[in-house]
Amino acid sequence: MGKGLKLTGVVLVTLFIITPFAAAVPVNDGSAAFLRKFGDSDGRIDHISLSIVALSEANGKVRDDLTPRIREFTRELLSYQNPDGGWGYFPGSVSNVMDTAYALIALKRALPFFEGTADYFKVEEARERGLSFLTSSATADGWGYVPETVPMFYPTVLSLWALGENGLRNYSSIIGRLGDLPRHIDGESALALKLIAMHALNVTPSKGEIEELVSDLKSPNLSVEQRAILTYALTLYSQPTFEVVAQFAKLDEMKHVGGSMVFWADTPKYPISITDTVTPTAYALLAVSRLVPPIHRRNINAAPCSEIISAQNPDGGWGILRGGPSNEKATYYALLAIEACYPAPAVVERGVNWTKSRLPMDEKEAISAGRLTVAYYYALKTLLHFNALSRGEREHAVSVVRSLELERGRWGVRGLGPQPAETAMAVDLLLSLGVPKTDPDVQAARDWLLSISSTGWGLYAEGKLYGYMLDMNVLDTLTVLWALKPIASGSQLEPHISWLIDQRVDGGWPYMREYRGMDDKIHVGKPRLDLTVSATLLLLDFGKDYTDETLSLVQKMLPEVVNDTIELSSAIIYLQKLRRMPSADLSDVRAAMESGFFTVAYGAGKLDDATAVLNYLRRDFGFHFDVQPLGNLTSGNYVVLAGFTEVNVSRYNRYITVGLNGVSVRVNNSTYPAGSTVLLIPGRTSRGFVLFVLYSGASDVARLIFKIGYVKYMQGKAVAVTFTDLNGDGKVQLDEVRARTIG
Repeated sequence: MGKGLKLTGVVLVTLFIITPFAAAVPVNDGSAAFLRKFGDSDGRIDHISLSIVALSEANGKVRDDLTPRIREFTRELLSYQNPDGGWGYFPGSVSNVMDTAYALIALKRALPFFEGTADYFKVEEARERGLSFLTSSATADGWGYVPETVPMFYPTVLSLWALGENGLRNYSSIIGRLGDLPRHIDGESALALKLIAMHALNVTPSKGEIEELVSDLKSPNLSVEQRAILTYALTLYSQPTFEVVAQFAKLDEMKHVGGSMVFWADTPKYPISITDTVTPTAYALLAVSRLVPPIHRRNINAAPCSEIISAQNPDGGWGILRGGPSNEKATYYALLAIEACYPAPAVVERGVNWTKSRLPMDEKEAISAGRLTVAYYYALKTLLHFNALSRGEREHAVSVVRSLELERGRWGVRGLGPQPAETAMAVDLLLSLGVPKTDPDVQAARDWLLSISSTGWGLYAEGKLYGYMLDMNVLDTLTVLWALKPIASGSQLEPHISWLIDQRVDGGWPYMREYRGMDDKIHVGKPRLDLTVSATLLLLDFGKDYTDETLSLVQKMLPEVVNDTIELSSAIIYLQKLRRMPSADLSDVRAAMESGFFTVAYGAGKLDDATAVLNYLRRDFGFHFDVQPLGNLTSGNYVVLAGFTEVNVSRYNRYITVGLNGVSVRVNNSTYPAGSTVLLIPGRTSRGFVLFVLYSGASDVARLIFKIGYVKYMQGKAVAVTFTDLNGDGKVQLDEVRARTIG
């Protein structure tokens, strides 16, 4: 905005009072929208500067990209710089210390938004000129309002903040002399600004100063601006704990909402008549931006789950490649991957049913071919894993596998003779079907497999006098090693393990380390995720740890394999096996609440609580919340109010276990008093999120969590909120509630 007509604070307040109320405007989005529109509305340098600072802090934590407006405000600020390098109260005013300090804080925050643009050096040059003005205006004891005047607290503390922001921390000794300077500013704002400046200068405040800050925030007589700046100062020295959110909740109650905008208005005291909306809104946005995590996060480890589910074919199976004909091996891996992600019973049931429908045909084809086919092998593996075979069906499968044996302990291909891979698959199936390790066929298979190679396995050619291995490869070797692992000793397998390790290339395992191409040249194989994951997990059981290297490869290759069912599934299985596949974070649930439909599901005796929670959620997020009794949690989003053992949380979050032990509730390795604790645990359904709110006897605490809007800022793996009746009145007060992050 140029130097034309500006709107005063009074006009802004009046404008929004007559605007229809819009419920559930996210406070960070709404206040950012307000500053984008009105941050330069009155032309004051401090207002433009604070708007730049607040919008810079909020960028990435609101839905819109604030970069364009930050650049516009910054270019406007540059145009107002005086020839001496400073800024005045208004454009064209005489340079003063305070407005120059505000401008320098803003330019430092804005500079990253100009990287790669032609204006970057303009911003940098203006910043250097401003710093020159500010440093030359200093005396031994601080700064006055204009150069060569008596030092005062207000311009000095702002100058220290600006210099600290700009990396000039050699002025930090002046912090100790701030108390000796004439203040001419209220004590609450003075303390907040001092703590903000100390943070910028990397100076640690005393315990007494933090306690004074907390004490000031408890005062019921704070102005809106005082509470906003004190709350921002508090967020600089504390994580978004329950206590900090409770303080912000008090500030949140003071906001105004109009349309899609949120703002705070500081009503002036006589004789001042101009209402300030920019300063308190800027500090409030700075505070809330410290509380909320970035909303545009992308978790590379979590993304594949939705990819694998969306790739399911209409018939219930999965293709080797997305959209391809359903395949038994691909379906087996996909189902294991989904199991590793989160509960998706309908998806799994369709996949198992497709496999069950394929089993008779796969069996017929295997018998006709006289060999253990890959399709029949993986159909049985799937149905065994999901316990979808009756006892009679298992016994029948054993007889079919035995009928395909070419000779004792050897399975293979007609015309080629016994083969290591087919023999290993047969052993694996027999053991999975309940055949004992001492079975003669199993023992004979083990002995034969160990006798035909001291390194790897591949295509086996059996001559009249002796046999020899052709095209030894990683796939066949892994198939054999996994089959032999439960029936052979470590010393017997050691040479084969060493050979497998030697095949590793570029951080993973290819089908073959080297192969001759169509051009008759020797080429180096490219790692495959399915083989790399299988090899890594196998070798880990033998004390060979390649987990970190494989994790790097998985993360690197994920974007390349999203359409390859087996490789994508292998990546998911690996991440879960090593506990690298994260369940939902509380911040993920919070983000989903802003737009997704949620059901508040209540357990026994919690209807009244659920009704109260529903109203608080609608107040904070809008009317996309409903309530119903607790039932099956399928594919939607849920807020579940239940007792500690009323639901199995681990089904929806593999890394959290909850149990009761007398009067204590145990969460993983931590215990809390059951009667006064509320647990907040995130989870996932197949297409949504769950917030578990578990408690027994702490109804008031559960309601308080939602009343103060804590869920709007929650983050972490899980949180335990505990009440301690400090004053003995039996009532839950804010200062008697503590929140601890779990894990």
